[in-house]
Amino acid sequence: MSPNYVIIAAVLGLLAPQAQGAFSNYNSILIGDQAAGMGGAYTALNSDASALAYYNPAGLAFLQGHSFSAAVGIYKKFDTTFGAEEDFTKAPLRINQGFFRAIPSSTGNVFKKDDLTMAFSIVVPDFDNYKGDLRANAENTTTLSYIDESLWVGAAAAKKISDSESVGLTLYYTARSYTRSLNDRSFPNATEAILFNSEKTLVENAVVAILGYQSQLSETWSFGASLRTPSLPVKGQGSYFSSRVNTTPYAVTQVNRPDEKSNVNIPAKLSVGMAYRESDDWIVSADASFYQAMEYNDFNDPAIATHWKHRSIWNLALGAEKKILSWLRIRAGGFTNFSSHPAPDIRLNSNQPDKIDQVGFSANLVFNSGDKINYTFGGYYTGGRGKSIQQINQVLEEVIVTQQVFTMMVGTAFSF
Repeated sequence: MSPNYVIIAAVLGLLAPQAQGAFSNYNSILIGDQAAGMGGAYTALNSDASALAYYNPAGLAFLQGHSFSAAVGIYKKFDTTFGAEEDFTKAPLRINQGFFRAIPSSTGNVFKKDDLTMAFSIVVPDFDNYKGDLRANAENTTTLSYIDESLWVGAAAAKKISDSESVGLTLYYTARSYTRSLNDRSFPNATEAILFNSEKTLVENAVVAILGYQSQLSETWSFGASLRTPSLPVKGQGSYFSSRVNTTPYAVTQVNRPDEKSNVNIPAKLSVGMAYRESDDWIVSADASFYQAMEYNDFNDPAIATHWKHRSIWNLALGAEKKILSWLRIRAGGFTNFSSHPAPDIRLNSNQPDKIDQVGFSANLVFNSGDKINYTFGGYYTGGRGKSIQQINQVLEEVIVTQQVFTMMVGTAFSF
């Protein structure tokens, strides 16, 4: 290959879009108040009106009463670093520093009509952001910022098929917004500068169905299973812009694609769970979730597309709730939050999604104000270390990335 072709290939590689993405670490946000407090192990349980449509709509049929309303808000503190071996003991010391992002995590309204239980559900299952330096010194400054968030709005219905069994269905209309910007400034010598910047945006919509089944095996044991089908795309639209300016000799290379079709893909999910309930004082629950493998390009045009590869993975969750006093309960749980992506390979000389395998734990307190109102306070943590491919100083580099996310949670629930 001639030197000219090598230079052209290198430039195109730098101009190609990079991305983090939703649906990579599937348990970064735990939905609901009771479900979140128990680490997301909720496929076989049925008391959390803000979570059932998402985890297992069949559980709606076992709710007691005629109407329920629940809302959960979360406040997330991201501590993400690129290019350094971050000590995990240092991040908690910074939890009171920086900004907490307020997110209306989940809202559920449930009512009964004859033998059918129906619900309206709004959830935010994905949120990730970063803004900071990848590297900063006299020769090079590279800054990265991105925000990736999803909103799901839907309706659910459930029906008992026997005294101990139920089935349910949820249909969500999903919306995802993603924006990523990179600025890379290099100064090889006193008279030369190389300036690169890029911006990528995606706005995507799809429909997702969740089918659920739940069975009360005995007075103490229950079983649940749910299947989230692959998404049905509605519309995907995006844009990509990049510019590279070399001052000596002066040269400009630009890519401007303001209206590009993107491919919308949400992996399928199969969850099974078991729960043990000792009267009303003690609950233990465990879930196992399997996620679909898939590969696709986010843009139809391969010249500006990022290739996404999701592996088939399992995530596990275990949680418990204990009644301490007549008006006070405590919940705790642990869960895995593994990345669906393979480890990035610098030898591919292309942009690749980050791989950060994480684990997490959760805990909250619930205060009963009479028989009809509950207030929940608590939070959860997820964190891990992995690898990332980033453009730094005009070349692709493999760097260590560490992410720890601290989440405070406040919830209210009403029933009558």
